[in-house]
Amino acid sequence: MRHRAVLLLFSLTLPAALHAQPATPQRVSKSATDAPPAAGTTAGTLSAVVAAERAYARDAEARGMRDASLAAFADDGVVFRDRIALAKPYWASVLAPGPLFRWAPAWGAASASGDLAFTTGPFTYRNAPGDTAVMHGQFATVWTRTANGPWRVLVDVGAMGPATADAPATPDATPAPTFVPRTLGGGSVAPAGGASSAAVAEGQRAMLIVADRGLAAAGRANGAGPALAAVAATDVRALWPGSAPAIGRDAAASAVSAYLARTPGAVLELQTSEARVARAGDLGVTWGTYAVRANGAVAEQGAYLRVWGREGGGWRVLVDALSPAQ
Repeated sequence: MRHRAVLLLFSLTLPAALHAQPATPQRVSKSATDAPPAAGTTAGTLSAVVAAERAYARDAEARGMRDASLAAFADDGVVFRDRIALAKPYWASVLAPGPLFRWAPAWGAASASGDLAFTTGPFTYRNAPGDTAVMHGQFATVWTRTANGPWRVLVDVGAMGPATADAPATPDATPAPTFVPRTLGGGSVAPAGGASSAAVAEGQRAMLIVADRGLAAAGRANGAGPALAAVAATDVRALWPGSAPAIGRDAAASAVSAYLARTPGAVLELQTSEARVARAGDLGVTWGTYAVRANGAVAEQGAYLRVWGREGGGWRVLVDALSPAQ
């Protein structure tokens, strides 16, 4: 599940990792503001993204996660382990063939400009071939594409949780969910006053960073669950460790609140590391580091990923994912 590899936000959420040293944000280049690829229908673009996801998953089964991820990631793609790091150097350091992931996309969307997209879905994880002990979870992958180039993984996040209805019946089988496309609602931000589309995209990126930091501040003041509900799309997916994907504002808010309630007095602190926005201005993504603090001490830390869509003139959260440090 190539998503696991991307940001490797695929962080396998293991309790021992919760006391790692704080992650150091690392800024990367903004490839989503490069020249846009040739235009096409949004449906056709999303089909190509889904095909790339499935091809990545097949390649991982055939050659292993390391080699498949080296081929699938963008040069500026990142992974989350104990810090945010470039994905290709990370995967190059992993002994072949790498961990055994199986995954498939179930939901996603692509920008009208054909340069940014995301997918989510179920995955399984085993430590070694023949293992009957199978772990389950949900991933979110962000894809990027420059002019006339192939789709590449920009960020990938995974959260371990219970098996869902679309989980495979046998340990070595691949999940096979029915893919449901998500239509984006508020894109195609037209340049004004002679501004270039790149300048418009950069302006939207600045607004997205403000939205991401505003959500973090609201979470500290009012609680992370209610803050998320206030800016989430109606069909938001919350992919947080230990639970099934929470779909919808109320379910997402409850899942986030329940996760933090495990630590008495917990406050979620987030620091934005990067943001990307599609040329069309209809899709964006932010990621960064987080810490759960209680009584002045850090109880947990790691990385987060948010996928945003423009609706009604503003940014709304489509996917909210948390990945504890490994």
